[in-house]
Amino acid sequence: MRHEKPIALWAVPRSISTAFERVFVERDDFEVFHEPFSASYYYSEERRSDRYKDARPEARYNYRSVLADILKPREKRVFVKDMAYHVRGFMSREFVSHFVNTFIIRDPKYVISSLHRMWPDFTLEETGYEQIYRLFRLVRDEGEDTVVVDAMNFSEDPESILAAYCEYVGVSYHSDALSWEEEQVPEWEQWDEWHEKAQKSTGINPAQRKDPELPEELQNVYEYCLPYYYQLAANTIKGAG
Repeated sequence: MRHEKPIALWAVPRSISTAFERVFVERDDFEVFHEPFSASYYYSEERRSDRYKDARPEARYNYRSVLADILKPREKRVFVKDMAYHVRGFMSREFVSHFVNTFIIRDPKYVISSLHRMWPDFTLEETGYEQIYRLFRLVRDEGEDTVVVDAMNFSEDPESILAAYCEYVGVSYHSDALSWEEEQVPEWEQWDEWHEKAQKSTGINPAQRKDPELPEELQNVYEYCLPYYYQLAANTIKGAG
């Protein structure tokens, strides 16, 4: 059994994080957990959202139960991709100490525009920026080196960014994991409508840098997210080349 710390990729929504995760799905030396704390946030006895209030809460999704499952000794190293806001209220020095903590961000204008199409009633917390910044600060305050990936840069230069990421977290770089056959990923089934593009992909494609026009009612949301984004963007990694 291997006991290396799981690598956690903390994300904001619509940040190309599932495509980044797919790279680790393709590797044979990792076991991947896809947004395990989303069940805690939305469906557990400790849930922090009433988005799915008609669903009966389940104890198996409680935070400590999910964390214990992730931390069980396994043959392969664990990679976890999740939204930082899903662990709001569970963040602590002890919590972050269980992981090698990394982050992926994207300019909020793209995130908010895409999130609004999926969930017109999204909450400020569901934009994810405040919580990912708080998690980032918690990790930094513990003296841990942090890795922040800019989603757009990753989509445009996946080989170089991924190689730099792997170097930062101390794992081998597998270039062949950047392409794959089109297929369903079972772990994504619960959030299938969110990952349709990623399911049908065969590799990393450059994201379009075309500024979406945000409705006036979303301008305040954008301004709320920007300071958190800028703080994190100042720490993004560059390509290995």
